[in-house]
Amino acid sequence: MKKKSKKIALFFFSLLFLSCSTTKKRPMKITTVSDTADSRYENANAELLALKFDRALSLFSQAYNMAYSVDDADLLCRISLSGIAYKIATGMLDAEKKKAGNFISDNSAEDILKDAKYFATRSGREKMLVAVCSIYDVRLALSRGKKNSKVYESELLAAQKELEKEPFYLAHLYRTLGDVRMVSKDYNGAEEVYVKAAELHTKNRYVGEIGTDWYGAARARSLSGDKDGALSFMEKALQFDRDSENTAAIASDYYASAKILAKSKPTVEEKKKARALSRWAASIYRAGGFEREAKECEDFASSIK
Repeated sequence: MKKKSKKIALFFFSLLFLSCSTTKKRPMKITTVSDTADSRYENANAELLALKFDRALSLFSQAYNMAYSVDDADLLCRISLSGIAYKIATGMLDAEKKKAGNFISDNSAEDILKDAKYFATRSGREKMLVAVCSIYDVRLALSRGKKNSKVYESELLAAQKELEKEPFYLAHLYRTLGDVRMVSKDYNGAEEVYVKAAELHTKNRYVGEIGTDWYGAARARSLSGDKDGALSFMEKALQFDRDSENTAAIASDYYASAKILAKSKPTVEEKKKARALSRWAASIYRAGGFEREAKECEDFASSIK
């Protein structure tokens, strides 16, 4: 029995040896940390879109530190740019006085952008990422209340060529161009590029982004005086925000639709529908934990006489 046991043991050892020696070649590049960092970065972006700021901040900080630990300049650049988007979304563009231990809170948006540009020069995609940085140059300027629309449009159009093969960022360029045109009250021009952004995001299945594009287009139509057209675009925004299960965006779409209905001498029926939509938005906001926004919707519904 002992000889048989030894033979069995030797047999399994030989199988193990053969499996180790005959498997396909081991990869010469390990990407475990970078892949994990990239996953957390993507999750952070999703949380940011959903206005879950605390979760987004934590994930961005983790991704940033991990990317730094393995010298991934490309990912560091992209995370930094999302950090700027976070600061714009929260309205906290400056560095916080009390150190928080993360790159977003401890730096101004301008300092983060400066770092992003440096990371771009260290990456293998310098020209493309520098072009993306120019989008955030413009977004940050708009957030600071600067209104040099002609200069911003020229800057974006100059960056467009470098992004032709990057649909995600090219669509963001179009959306930012729409924001620039909104500032200069070129509502038809803004609608045109918001729609281009929506079409590009849709074609490439960036479902979490599409609703924002249509929301911008609806706002442009509303400000140009096309109430019915604005509402039709809001329906598109709502469709894609539902598809991405973005609670805050869904509620915002209903609230925006209510506001559109209530403007420009609304009929009795439009007022009734606006009140109902605003209260429905409040219910959705509250379900997602957005109490302040829920109260704003309820107050708006009550103000419609």
